[in-house]
Amino acid sequence: MKNDNRPDPMVTIAEYTFQIAPLVKKHISRMPLFRSEKGLPLSHYQLLSLLNERGSMSVSDLSDYFSIAKPNITPMIDRLVNDGLVERIRSETDRRIVNISILPAGQERLSQIHDMLNEQIAGWRNRLSDRDMARLAQSMEDFCTILKKL
Repeated sequence: MKNDNRPDPMVTIAEYTFQIAPLVKKHISRMPLFRSEKGLPLSHYQLLSLLNERGSMSVSDLSDYFSIAKPNITPMIDRLVNDGLVERIRSETDRRIVNISILPAGQERLSQIHDMLNEQIAGWRNRLSDRDMARLAQSMEDFCTILKKL
């Protein structure tokens, strides 16, 4: 039995779909951490984080995951290789396949970024209650878990 006081989830999802991207861009990707001249762009940290989570991935798989054409993801990988954060490894069974793996230096850089990110997020406590922080954390976890199913 449906509770008629609640809006249809499809309508709610549709309404919030257009609000999510600008809010994430405003509050996450524009954090000073990702705008530093010495730092890497957010997209580079996202790639490092994915490799840290999943291990080695092919350039094609990375391209598909981030919905970025291979020619456009190559410069990102080039920079990470040049910075000593990832390495390219050709497949032994199919030389056309190039896998990308995170190096210990990449894991260390990612750890440093997580520490700095935690510091910046801690600054949100002066604007959000502990309850709001807990709700935001749970909502982000739920959001990611559900979207990964799609």
